[in-house]
Amino acid sequence: MKFSCLSENLARGLSIVSKAVSSKGSLPVLAHVLLKTEDGKVKLAATDLETVVVTWVGAKIEEEGAVTVPARLLSELVANLPPGKIEISAEKQTLTLRAPQAKSRLNGLAAEEFPPLPEIKGEAAFLLDSKDFPAAVSQVVFAAASDESRPILTGVLLKGSGKAISLVGVDGFRLAERKIDLVDDLARDLSIVIPSRTLAEVARLAAHQENPVRVVLLPDENQVLFELEGSRIISRLLEGQFPDYKKIIPLSFNTRGKLLTEDFLKAVRLAAIFARDSASIVRLKLESSQPLTLFANTVEVGENRTKVEAEIEGEALEIAFNSKYLTDVLSNLQSEEVIFEASGPLNPGVIKPAISSDYLHLIMPVRTAS
Repeated sequence: MKFSCLSENLARGLSIVSKAVSSKGSLPVLAHVLLKTEDGKVKLAATDLETVVVTWVGAKIEEEGAVTVPARLLSELVANLPPGKIEISAEKQTLTLRAPQAKSRLNGLAAEEFPPLPEIKGEAAFLLDSKDFPAAVSQVVFAAASDESRPILTGVLLKGSGKAISLVGVDGFRLAERKIDLVDDLARDLSIVIPSRTLAEVARLAAHQENPVRVVLLPDENQVLFELEGSRIISRLLEGQFPDYKKIIPLSFNTRGKLLTEDFLKAVRLAAIFARDSASIVRLKLESSQPLTLFANTVEVGENRTKVEAEIEGEALEIAFNSKYLTDVLSNLQSEEVIFEASGPLNPGVIKPAISSDYLHLIMPVRTAS
């Protein structure tokens, strides 16, 4: 194998596929990136056996071939080269990289040791808007569980029919649902759960393109393919029963407040400083025709009390939440004003945009001694 390309283009390609490199896989080749000449370009691929990321880099091909080399080492090497032309060749399992005033050799593995890439034979393709989709992912992905004890909760549910889908994240303490319209109609009803880490990476890449993201289901492999501009991400689907989240969304409320999102967020962050040593608990006090009050205290640190102008109606309420959960949703709300609703101190709090019905976030309260 022998080709030349721009170091900045190769660095960009390596940064894309590196998200799928395994740092603790049982197979040494999972820590490698595959380089393969293909149709006048260099194909880069990496996988952790859960996700496959493939991208292509423009290059001048002199000899066809393929090799795998340690992904982290190659990424660091290329990232530290000056912009400009580099020459890369591979003989057997050794890759040689030549740049102005620099020459490096990397020991790799045979391309045949790299796991086979899935064949693209799918069905039920649909298109996601490259503007709406990344925004929607950012509003739900943080609500997915990080604890692997219930693997299904580490994913995001994509569920829908016709020309709309909902993205849903649940971790047992909070729930986020965002509805978006599709570019085209679904061929059939959709209900799949995708690992949240993979979906976040798809959204990150999609945010830098103008064309829609094409999604293809690969049912034979229980996988889903995302086609982006110059890249592909293939992910396994999570198996199991996703919670019937609709059952826990309140249909009514006794207390309702409307306030500026930025003011609410600043107040939560202030209170969180004093809540660090008390399980991050902050209390909200709502009274009709009064500002919303947030307060937190720790015996060793002190206390904080902040008032936020709000339009409050209904019954007086004092309710406690984990400050991180409030910060997460308010940081990603993408709305100037926010609505907060609840039916009692032990019932879920609902946060949503003031002028839109496409997003809803539910947080379970914290039971306090007083």
